[in-house]
Amino acid sequence: MIKCVVFDFDGTLVDSNAIKKETFFAIARPWDQSDAVVAEVFERWPAADRYEKTRKIAEGLISIKLLPKGSSAQEWASRLASEYTKECENAIGACAEMPGATRTLNELAEKGLLLFVNSATPVEPLRKILELRGWIHFFRGVYGAEAAKADNLGQIAVRTGTKPHEIVHVGDQPDDLLATKQFGCHFVAMAAHDTRPVAKASSLVVQELRGLSDLLSKLNQEAA
Repeated sequence: MIKCVVFDFDGTLVDSNAIKKETFFAIARPWDQSDAVVAEVFERWPAADRYEKTRKIAEGLISIKLLPKGSSAQEWASRLASEYTKECENAIGACAEMPGATRTLNELAEKGLLLFVNSATPVEPLRKILELRGWIHFFRGVYGAEAAKADNLGQIAVRTGTKPHEIVHVGDQPDDLLATKQFGCHFVAMAAHDTRPVAKASSLVVQELRGLSDLLSKLNQEAA
C-alpha cells in the first residue's frame, strides 16, 4: 500500500526548468551581453548546483576581465547566487503549474497520503516558493539540496515509519531516477514535455499529474 508520495519540484509540479536556466543568463548579462560565459558553464558543468554555477560564472567573468579589476570570485559568486535565488523565487512563485498539479495535490491529501517535496533547490527558497503558490499546507515536509535526494528519501521513511515499497517518488530528471534506485522505492517519471531518458527507463510514466491518482490505485491493486 502506498503511503507517501514524494515530488520533485521543477518540471514536476511547476513548469520552471526553462526559467531556472534563463535566470543564470539574465544575472550575468549586465557584464556579458554575449552570454558566452554562462553558455560555457552549462556546457562544461551542466549538473552543477546554483552555487557551483555562480562560482564558475564569476570566475569566467573575471578571467576575461568583464568585472572590475581586483574583483573577488568568492564575493561575486555570493552576489550572483543571491540575485539568482531572488529572481527565481519571484518568477517560479508566479509561473504556470504543471497541468493538474493543484488538483492532484488536493486529491492525494484528501485521501490521507503523506506528501513531501524532494528537490535540488535549497530548502529555504523552496519553502518560500511553496508559500507564494499557496501549496505549503499540502506537504508534511520539504527536503532540498542540503542532502542527496536518496538521503532525503531515507529521512522521509524514518520520519513517517514507512518502508521503501510504500513510497513513490515523482520526478523528471536523472537524479530523481537515481535516488529511487539507491533508496529502493517506486519511481514515476513525469514526461509532460518530451520523452526524456528517465521516462524511457521507467515502467511508470505520467504525461500529466492528473493521471497520478489512477496510477497509484493500480500500484495498490497489484500489491494487494
